[in-house]
Amino acid sequence: MIRAVALDIDGTLTDEKRLLSPPAVEAVQRLSSLAQVILVTGNVPCFTRAAAVLLGTSRTFIAENGGVISWSEGDLELLSDPSVSQEAYQRLKEVYPLTRMDSRYRMTDLVVESNFNVAEAVSLLEAWGLEADLVDSGFAVHIKDRKVNKGRALAKMMDRLGLRKEEVAAVGDSTSDLPMFKIAGFRASVANAVPELKAESDYVSKLEFGAGFCDIVDQMVDRKMF
Repeated sequence: MIRAVALDIDGTLTDEKRLLSPPAVEAVQRLSSLAQVILVTGNVPCFTRAAAVLLGTSRTFIAENGGVISWSEGDLELLSDPSVSQEAYQRLKEVYPLTRMDSRYRMTDLVVESNFNVAEAVSLLEAWGLEADLVDSGFAVHIKDRKVNKGRALAKMMDRLGLRKEEVAAVGDSTSDLPMFKIAGFRASVANAVPELKAESDYVSKLEFGAGFCDIVDQMVDRKMF
C-alpha cells in the first residue's frame, strides 16, 4: 500500500508557462486524503512552503532538487554546501553569458536561464575537477552540488519517516526526477515528461501536465494502491 507520494511541481502540476492546473489542485487534495503528499521540487524553500500551504499538503517537503529538506514548519536541513554552486557559477560565467534567476531566495544551488550548451558546460565542470553538476528542468538550469539530488533527499526522508520503498510513489516530468524514481516503489510520469523518465515509469499518462497528474491519481485509486 502506498503511504506517501513524492510529487514534482513544475511541468507536473503546472503547464509550460508554470500556470497551476485547477483540476490538479483538486487531485492533490484528493490524494492528500489517501496518503502523505511530499512536494519534491527544484523551487526554493519559501516557494515550496507557500505551495504546500495553498495545496494543503504536508510541511515535510524537499526543495532545491534535494539541497533542502523541510521536516516540519521552520525545521530546515541543508544537504549541500552553497560554495560548490557559487564556484561553478563563477567559472562558467567566464565562458557563457549566464543570467541568474531567483537567486535571492536560494539556500544551496543557483539557477540560470537555459541560454547555453548545458552538455558542454557539464564537460567543462568535470574537466575543472569541480564537484558541481547541472540539471536542466525544462524551465531553467540548476547549478548544484553533484552529490545532491531528489533521490538522495527522498531516501533520507524515507528512512526518518519509516517508509519502505514499496510504500512510496513518485510522480514527475523531468530528468531531475530520475533519482527519486529509482528509489520509489511506483513511478508515474505525465505525457510531457522526458523520454528518460518515461522509460523508468510504471505508468505514463497519455495526458500532459496537470491533466496527466489527475489521470495518474485516478489510475492509482483504480488500482487500489492506497
